[in-house]
Amino acid sequence: MFALSFSRLLLQALPKQPVTPRATAQCIRSLTSQQEPLKKGDTPIKMENTYKTPPKTCILCNITVDFKNVQLLSQFISPHTGRIYGRHITGLCGRKQKEVSKAIKKARSMASLPLFHSSPLPHTLSA
Repeated sequence: MFALSFSRLLLQALPKQPVTPRATAQCIRSLTSQQEPLKKGDTPIKMENTYKTPPKTCILCNITVDFKNVQLLSQFISPHTGRIYGRHITGLCGRKQKEVSKAIKKARSMASLPLFHSSPLPHTLSA
């Protein structure tokens, strides 16, 4: 009996209409309202990203690498040490870098490409 009278007291003390915060009321109002149909000129236009950097492409992917093409192979060798440049320097893809290095090694074994490049002339001091 006590619980029933206590609940009646609470009902009398509380306001008759439920209290909702303004933000919640606005959210509920926006969800229940109808949106205006989009006009023909209001539709968004799809555009390409103008700030996107172009993808890096391998410069030799369209060219066949041959050990007899010494002029092409010499561009991937250091003129001072004779070492083959790595991928981070040449910018080749993995497949073409492997083909170039195999072609350079084959050209060196056939003696069409020097094993080491000649050292530059010694620097003389002028007095």
